[in-house]
Amino acid sequence: MKNIIVSFPSEIENEFEKIHQLLVDDAIDFFHLRKPDFDYVQFKEFIKLIDADLHYKIVIHSHYSLIGEFDLAGINLSRKALSQLAYKDEIDKCFIQPLVLNNTQIEVSRIIPNMVTYSGHSMNEINKLPFTVEYAFLSPIFDSISKKGYISNFDLADVKEGLKSSNINVVALGGVTEDHEKVLTNTGFYGMARLGDFWK
Repeated sequence: MKNIIVSFPSEIENEFEKIHQLLVDDAIDFFHLRKPDFDYVQFKEFIKLIDADLHYKIVIHSHYSLIGEFDLAGINLSRKALSQLAYKDEIDKCFIQPLVLNNTQIEVSRIIPNMVTYSGHSMNEINKLPFTVEYAFLSPIFDSISKKGYISNFDLADVKEGLKSSNINVVALGGVTEDHEKVLTNTGFYGMARLGDFWK
């Protein structure tokens, strides 16, 4: 089962020390960097403060053009990000569109990311994606730890059936703790992603 950590959305004490520790941990497959309030410069400077030898584990959730400046694992898209998506046959060849769908591949400023992931909230949403993803988050599987009042509406028996009929790798997110690994494996998830449990 893939083991993924998602960054805390705001800055926290000793954050870079903790990020370094998790990135050198062989048990952690990917680190998703999500700082929704950071502008481009803040986000870039944040990445620069992380050891370049560890960038290969980092997936970014915004300012996607930075994949052209750093050797990152990839990008994560959401429904909001898809509003920026253009189709290859619709754009002017002289104009660089930030996000382009070329057949089933995503291009970022004409660069193909090493990996594309997605954040979804239903199996139906995930199964309808028009592009190829390495994996997709499904959330919140359990009641959120970091977002008070963000309650799960999923029945794991229903999710298990949905995962059986999907050809997409799905990662559980939302209220996930290390103690959930067995039940998530039995449900058929490809991986588990921790946020509040890791940073609390």
